[in-house]
Amino acid sequence: MMQQLSKLKPFLVSIMGLALGLLAGSLVAAFAGENPLDVLMIMVKGAFGTLHDQGMVIYFASILIATGLAVAIPFQAGVFNIGAEGQTLIGAMACALAALHLPQDLPAFVAVTVSILAAVLAAGVWGGIAGAIRAFRGGHEVIGSIMLNFIAAGLTGWLVVGTFQTSDSQNPETAAIAEQWRLGRFPAFDGAPATVAILISLMAAVIFWIVIEKTRPGFRLKAVRQSPDAAQVAGYSVAWTRFWAFFAGSAACGLAAAAMVLGEAGRFRMEMSEGFGFLGIPVALLGRGRPVGVVFAAFLFAALHHGASALDIEATKVTRDLAQVIAAVVVIFVVAQARFKSANGERR
Repeated sequence: MMQQLSKLKPFLVSIMGLALGLLAGSLVAAFAGENPLDVLMIMVKGAFGTLHDQGMVIYFASILIATGLAVAIPFQAGVFNIGAEGQTLIGAMACALAALHLPQDLPAFVAVTVSILAAVLAAGVWGGIAGAIRAFRGGHEVIGSIMLNFIAAGLTGWLVVGTFQTSDSQNPETAAIAEQWRLGRFPAFDGAPATVAILISLMAAVIFWIVIEKTRPGFRLKAVRQSPDAAQVAGYSVAWTRFWAFFAGSAACGLAAAAMVLGEAGRFRMEMSEGFGFLGIPVALLGRGRPVGVVFAAFLFAALHHGASALDIEATKVTRDLAQVIAAVVVIFVVAQARFKSANGERR
């Protein structure tokens, strides 16, 4: 009985964190003069009220699964990636430039595949910088990855404004990608940018689960996380394991970038990530670093993110920023209560 309760504890902690987040959001709404139940109903209706709303939730989930994996994968090796925002921007720029400069006679499948791979590789390399600093020089990965966010924002902004700015728009963005090279939208969702990107992100989560649970590299990751000294004695390279875990997690941001560029915007726009990289952190935390948990948490935060946008229109005292309050409380509770335990429940 006690063993069963121990297995359920991470799930219960996540549920409690979510409940406290919703409670905090309700208190903020009440303090502002809104009826908390009305606010909750507005958010639920905003997330699921129409087929278009449901499609938007799927679109946001395809991004948040990827950015959630960007945090969850490195944690398996005992490192914490907080640079998904910058990695997504770099991946988005690479994706757009690849799609814009490939030969026009390429088959659509080949062009889309190459563009996605460019995004994945660029995001992985960018995150690998912080991973290398941590693995081989001993620098703290949190500081390194968060500083790279600012560099990525400045670099992509400079590139799009100074070199790749389109002549048919005054907004800081590249030219439009050919329509046939974009990810097709599911017609059932009334024009929402729900595309096969959700299937690609889900596939990435499945691969993550297989690697962690069924392969030797997955065992190596767990060994390095749980006891770096013992892993070193066993013949595992702690430095290289941490580096490749950071690289793989960062590369997942390329999938988020492809969903934005090829699935929604059809081009690169400055600051197009809109904070989804940072939102991947509570997704990974609430999902307890597990692939299944990350997927469910991504859909939850996608619904919260899109549903909260309705507050700007239908509520008078609170705005979509209420979703950030809820997410922040979830993170604070999960970190304070469980110290972000790994998939097996061990402490960092």
